[in-house]
Amino acid sequence: MSEIAKAGKHRWEDAQAMLRAGRWRGAMYIAGYTIECALKTKLMIRFRCRNLNGLEEVLRRRSLLGKKTTVFTHQLEILLQLTESSDRLRSNAAVWASFAVANQWIPAWRYSADLGNSEEATAFVQSVAAVLRWIENNI
Repeated sequence: MSEIAKAGKHRWEDAQAMLRAGRWRGAMYIAGYTIECALKTKLMIRFRCRNLNGLEEVLRRRSLLGKKTTVFTHQLEILLQLTESSDRLRSNAAVWASFAVANQWIPAWRYSADLGNSEEATAFVQSVAAVLRWIENNI
């Protein structure tokens, strides 16, 4: 298991603990990060890379990255597109709706003083869980 895969697993556990502790925005930030880790892990497996630098090299060599695109992005939709799974995900209405919620993830939440709220955080983390299950079983 790669370091990024391990990090994703640990961050998912962190997100759940933060949700239980009432740390709403933190739970949302960390949960969103788990999708980023999951997608990058799947890309590394697919292209047989041990780290993100190697993945970046392979994707550039194969002309799969635009000149302004990088695997170091935090944009979940770009990472999903790189897996070539966007159409399959869109065809599953329920999971696509969950992805739409999870795709509202903002990495800048780590700087936010806004604490969020229970309902918003619970819905977000549940959406992330659905997307993570789909990624695990379909990519």
